[in-house]
Amino acid sequence: MKGTPRDYVLISTPQKFNNQIEIAGGTVLWLDTSYKPEHHVSISGNVEAVPGLLSPSHYAHGNSTMDLEVGDKIYFNYLTIHPDNLMVYEGKEYYGVGYWDIFCYIRNGEMRMTNSWVFVEPLETDVGVHYGKSSIIIPDAYKKEKNYKVGKLRLIGKPLKGEPTLEAKEGDYVVYRKNSDFANEIEGEVMYTMKQKDLYAIIPEECLENFA
Repeated sequence: MKGTPRDYVLISTPQKFNNQIEIAGGTVLWLDTSYKPEHHVSISGNVEAVPGLLSPSHYAHGNSTMDLEVGDKIYFNYLTIHPDNLMVYEGKEYYGVGYWDIFCYIRNGEMRMTNSWVFVEPLETDVGVHYGKSSIIIPDAYKKEKNYKVGKLRLIGKPLKGEPTLEAKEGDYVVYRKNSDFANEIEGEVMYTMKQKDLYAIIPEECLENFA
């Protein structure tokens, strides 16, 4: 299949909806996905064609680079599997997804992030204010509004063109902007998806107990 229009990736998916739940004892329940289908829609698929060009100043992804190849498995925004994005070619169904809405790809068993997205595993409690031995400085505006949370950085990719490379690495504990995260099930694990710009600071592990 030839390339796609600028900024759009063509994907196929083996299953449009996650319509099964396995409960204790191995019993499988089938779900009626016609009720609130957006709650059950698949967010993964396989790349069938990639665009030849990315807009250098698109509002949604800025200066991204095309990292995908045909055959990659990808995870994307839950609004992708929708009739408005459906295309049929030679009897097979495909969906178009904006490159900026793709979180990550898997190739040769390795998962990598795209478009400055990151995966964070949140801790159960929100970040409190710490005035002790930690050298982390949280701006007063964030302290007052408690507009941040803390989590463990699970996966981080390269920044957008022109943006600095973050010192944060996988496994670091980070402060991130509250409400910037949304949960996605990726390869059987629930991870929170956000942009690199939503990360505020790195927390030394020995200082975590000081965050209420």
